[in-house]
Amino acid sequence: MQPERRENVLVKRTENIAVVTLNRPDKLNALSPELIKELIETLGEVINDDRIRAMVLTGAGRAFCAGGDVTMDIAPLSKMTPIEFEKYMEQSPILYKLLINAKKPVIAAINGHAIGAGLDLAVACDFRIAAEDAQLGLVFVKMGIAPDVSLYLLPRIIGLSKTKRLAFTGDILKAGEAEQIGLVDKVVPSNELMVSAEAFAKTLAEGPVSIGIMKQIINQALRMDLDAFMDYKLQRQYQLFHTDDHMEAVRAWGEKRKPIFNWK
Repeated sequence: MQPERRENVLVKRTENIAVVTLNRPDKLNALSPELIKELIETLGEVINDDRIRAMVLTGAGRAFCAGGDVTMDIAPLSKMTPIEFEKYMEQSPILYKLLINAKKPVIAAINGHAIGAGLDLAVACDFRIAAEDAQLGLVFVKMGIAPDVSLYLLPRIIGLSKTKRLAFTGDILKAGEAEQIGLVDKVVPSNELMVSAEAFAKTLAEGPVSIGIMKQIINQALRMDLDAFMDYKLQRQYQLFHTDDHMEAVRAWGEKRKPIFNWK
């Protein structure tokens, strides 16, 4: 299937999965205001497409995303008034929340650099598969500023001290090092990256609607104490026992066959 094209973002939908590709390869997919706008629009469309059950996010060319475009996205910020700055920056939470709160799993397929805001993007995804030549780092400190959503999510993924080391030093890790500390889930040969990411997405897409519900439960659990979580989990579990997918699983078990889920 031919990819759907915006100027800076491509989308390819195949059966129940979508591959969303940042498409500024000449700039190593550095984030510009227009790219951020198009990515928000694209993700919103894909997330709301009931046919799509899993997504892959990647970058065209030699990089996943090399961070913010210094000329277009970073340098102008120091010249803004507080109101202008707040208005401009309100796009970032929208972008990250789309990935974090999507009711379907999102896999970052990291080719080349995932640096600065590029790593923020990857961390906002549920899984990270990296090519063996990928490099990852929070280089904000080298510009005298701070990371974005990574400071919230990374302590929960790799722990406090490792997050502080990456943030305070701006060190860039090779894919193997990132895998060792849990920053990426899997490292594969570069020529197998998309095959591996799409195969994993396909596996998830073949699962039941409970995958999307479990993502919501896990996200919500981060904001709750144990008692509140157990009450919330009970409510969601009740809903799951009344889904078409649960009924299909029970039928398939009785008929000794593989269930066919429809995410309902």
